[in-house]
Amino acid sequence: MDIGQVKRMTGIKTDRHDEYLSEIVPILIEFASDFCSNTFDPEALPAGVKLFVKKAAEYNMTPSGLSGRSMGDVSYSYNTEFPRDITKDLNPYRKLRVK
Repeated sequence: MDIGQVKRMTGIKTDRHDEYLSEIVPILIEFASDFCSNTFDPEALPAGVKLFVKKAAEYNMTPSGLSGRSMGDVSYSYNTEFPRDITKDLNPYRKLRVK
């Protein structure tokens, strides 16, 4: 999966996010592999993994996840986990991990 495919899936028409996408796409594929305990070929990803990469890249591009804020001495808290509606596309590819 290359950044061109992610851009087409998300509807991005400019080159503004190219650097970000070139860095984040391999990281998201690795995240999917770890989450699923499965290895994926980046050139032949299953459809659910492609959807996860698209949704996760979009999620990280928008300022969201603010879970708390305080005014005295300025403090912000952010959620660092992906929401369930983003990771649900990976569920069919998860393998049982035996320790």
